[in-house]
Amino acid sequence: MTRRTQAERRAETSGLLIDATILTILEAGYVGVTVKEVCRRAGVSHGGLFGRFDTLADLVAATAAEVGRRLMEEFIAKMAQLSERGDVHTVLALWRSAARDPLNTVWLELTVAARTDPALRERLSTARADYAAALLASGSKMSALRGLSSDQVFVLGSMVGTFFDGDAVHHGPFPLPELDEPRLEILGAMLGQYLDGARTPE
Repeated sequence: MTRRTQAERRAETSGLLIDATILTILEAGYVGVTVKEVCRRAGVSHGGLFGRFDTLADLVAATAAEVGRRLMEEFIAKMAQLSERGDVHTVLALWRSAARDPLNTVWLELTVAARTDPALRERLSTARADYAAALLASGSKMSALRGLSSDQVFVLGSMVGTFFDGDAVHHGPFPLPELDEPRLEILGAMLGQYLDGARTPE
């Protein structure tokens, strides 16, 4: 059996700590993220945590970046599986599903916490910028968005993303499944009308 290198062991420990932070946020909220709790869940000593991250805030920042990476990867993979990427309703349904994914709950928890935590807000801004850039690149390939400028795609994506993030926040504690399809129909109709008027003739 090949012995793991020090770099591999460090990477494994970092991964355990990040996964433990994600689970802590999911089950206890951002307020539950403490050195003691994260180390308990990860099975790592306090020294092991601070041997990988200088501060707990650094671990949270790394977690935010990893959550953004996973969300981006999963969303792009699901988009690639769509048989018709020009169908607005289908894309919106996929986006809503992604927003309601438990992993996005972690992202939203961190976003809310950043409102009153300047240090977290600064650290989260980089992960948000990377996430937005990746989504813009993916959205620009959608046939439904052909003819739109990159600025238009960005604004449209940010608007839809904000809408579904808000939906996800309320859906968790106060689900209203009977409104899911009507809301999607109305949003799709609104976007369809906008797209018809905003496209630049090719």
